[in-house]
Amino acid sequence: MTAATESGTVPRSEAGGDDSPDAARRHRPRGRRRRGHWIIAAVLVAAAGGGVYYATAGTGTAPAGGSDKPTQHTDKVTRQTLINSKQVDGTLGFKGSTSVMGRLAGTVTGLPGIGSTVSRGERLYGVDGKPVVLLYGKSPAYRDMKSGDKGEDVRQLEENLQVLGYGGFTPDSEFTDLTAQAVKRWQKALGLLQTGKVADGRVVFASGALRIGGHKAPVGSDVRPGGPVLTGTSSKRQVHVDLDIGDRSLAKKDGTTTVTLPDGKTVKGTITSVGTTVKKTPGENGAADKSTIGVDIELADDVADITEAPVTVGLQSAKKENVLTVPITALLALREGGYGVEVIGADGKGTVSAVKLGMFANGRVEVSGSGLTAGTTVGVAA
Repeated sequence: MTAATESGTVPRSEAGGDDSPDAARRHRPRGRRRRGHWIIAAVLVAAAGGGVYYATAGTGTAPAGGSDKPTQHTDKVTRQTLINSKQVDGTLGFKGSTSVMGRLAGTVTGLPGIGSTVSRGERLYGVDGKPVVLLYGKSPAYRDMKSGDKGEDVRQLEENLQVLGYGGFTPDSEFTDLTAQAVKRWQKALGLLQTGKVADGRVVFASGALRIGGHKAPVGSDVRPGGPVLTGTSSKRQVHVDLDIGDRSLAKKDGTTTVTLPDGKTVKGTITSVGTTVKKTPGENGAADKSTIGVDIELADDVADITEAPVTVGLQSAKKENVLTVPITALLALREGGYGVEVIGADGKGTVSAVKLGMFANGRVEVSGSGLTAGTTVGVAA
């Protein structure tokens, strides 16, 4: 028997040395079962030595089970983008988490509402009736800031004062008399003593606005330096996934995802971080321990009406653009080896043509072969 090649089909007269009717019957696919069985044979059964059903490249249309009529089930070759993905569970929440520690001793006299957002220059909480103010910056506040001091904390203070409208100087890392004058104007607006010095604990630096997550020191309680007052997160939405370590290859920084919300709405997301520390969770009912890494995803669209919720995340593992595809149920396992599809001509007759397979995704498979173009009609399993 002459093997089929990817360049075309093999005429039946060349597929064997005997063209007699008896010989033709001997070379027909046994059992007359359709492609669904041939796919199982090709992908699953062959290795187990089960009942395999074959076609031969170049033969006419294979009849349906027990019938001499050509198959009536067809589909089209399409040119499209294939995307292979896996669905995993995630949790919608907010980016980042921080604990605000008190640095001013006294009694807590005010707290923002849980779920509210505090922005630059606003009161984060109150101590002895006076505000502790949120300012933006990456370095923490850790000392009194006064004339003659230098450092990154001073730079951050000056940048914030200027943004809040208390300028008159060029922000740098040195606390000057001009800085002190701006501080006095700021203190007056807050109802504080106009000392020109910022007391340790009067401001809290954070990277941005804080969404309040919880209270650690209720109103009326005493707080001491180093004691927790409240917890917060950023106001940016994100999805967190505890990804099975076996699926690590699916998550790449800056990779794209789809996130399905509880109401069925789907939004796009971008992976912002992939953890490197493996977290082990004990298995239940004798099951093996689960090993996961953390993956964080930033959403492209605003979902402000939802605070926290379980979501489904589609992680993309592979993508092929502008390729020819057929349904998986169109594939035939060839006697010569490899795979083929039954190309249906304008007269309704079919010819089995060898194809080369590429990527599988969503019930379709990438194919290439002589004579295949978008729109070509192929036979498929019932």
